[in-house]
Amino acid sequence: MSFLPAISIIALLAMLPVLISLRASMVEGGTEFAVACAIAGVAMLFLMLSELPALRPLSLIGIAFLAGACLFVLSGFRRALGVVEPLSTPLVTSACLVAVVLTVAVLGANSTTLHALSAVGITAAFVLIIAVCSQHRRQLPGPVERLCTIACVALGCSALIAVTALSSVTHVSASAPLAPVAWDFACAAMDYFYLPALFLGVILMIQNRVITDLKSAIARDELTGVLSRRALLDLGQRALTNSQARRQPVAFLLLDLDYFKQINDRYGHAVGDAALGHFAGTVSACLAGRGTLGRIGGEEFGIVLSNHNEDAAFALAEEIGRTVRDTPIGRFDRPIRLTVSIGLAEAAPGDTISDVMIRADMALYDAKADGRDRCTIAGRFQPDASSRALAGAAAQLRAADSRTAEPRLLRGTG
Repeated sequence: MSFLPAISIIALLAMLPVLISLRASMVEGGTEFAVACAIAGVAMLFLMLSELPALRPLSLIGIAFLAGACLFVLSGFRRALGVVEPLSTPLVTSACLVAVVLTVAVLGANSTTLHALSAVGITAAFVLIIAVCSQHRRQLPGPVERLCTIACVALGCSALIAVTALSSVTHVSASAPLAPVAWDFACAAMDYFYLPALFLGVILMIQNRVITDLKSAIARDELTGVLSRRALLDLGQRALTNSQARRQPVAFLLLDLDYFKQINDRYGHAVGDAALGHFAGTVSACLAGRGTLGRIGGEEFGIVLSNHNEDAAFALAEEIGRTVRDTPIGRFDRPIRLTVSIGLAEAAPGDTISDVMIRADMALYDAKADGRDRCTIAGRFQPDASSRALAGAAAQLRAADSRTAEPRLLRGTG
């Protein structure tokens, strides 16, 4: 009895708990992959026992379990790749099975057939593993990539079943020359290591997708869908570093939705949340890729504008103000008009993103003090400890002022 099936069984049993734990992730197909791994382990056990002369008929049961595992693998990839066409996967699988059957019919059930099928299966395995390991680079694979992946899965699984079935009835002489021995080693690798390698690639694919989803969740504000504060500051610091190296301007806009507390008090927090989402969508559409929007906190948002000097940033801020003013929320009984106050600061040599934000925050306080619904440009001073404290005090004053001021945006709304 060969020890190779035992190695395959141990590898599959080691991967099964990992697949079961990943089954609870948000990646589709996790359950199918876990079931396929368990069935493949049972198949390898039967195939190992069938090497004993008295238990040779068990090879048929092993091949049947192996075919079932391959079907679950195909189903798992179909769900993981989001293949919605009901006929695409069966058609591709049928075509691969026909190709394997034709190969066997043309070459006959001999060592040459095993060699050809092993070459096809190993090639498909390499392509497939590369494909599944790179799935994290793009969350939504294109139709061509999905088709190629499904084809590699079907071709590799078909070749695996054929090689396993033919290996049980085909024997190569022990005195074979070096090349056939190498091919026999390839056949053994296909028999016993194709599925463990495949499930290893599946585990990497699921883990990569989970990590990508977590990074996206951390980088995005849950309510508005724009960048979170941390992600925006990281992006802003990178933009500053790159722009300073290239001697290009960078500007930062700090936006504060006017009278937001009155919206919450008058219409409720659900409407307030809708107002934030509407505001973020309106500003994002207005930016049209010219800058990156993020939520600082509450009703405050920030925009990083690479390759924008003070004048270009001010023109864009004025455009944003007009767009917000002219785009009320119309999903409720009556339209709710919004306005925004904006503080603008252009980065100076040696600035950090915190320095630029402090100047923008001071400019935002001036915009609020001057009557709101406007943009104010920050003076060019270098923030120190007192400026940071003053910026914090300005934010507190804006919050207190928003609780007491009469909300002009609600006048005329009924």
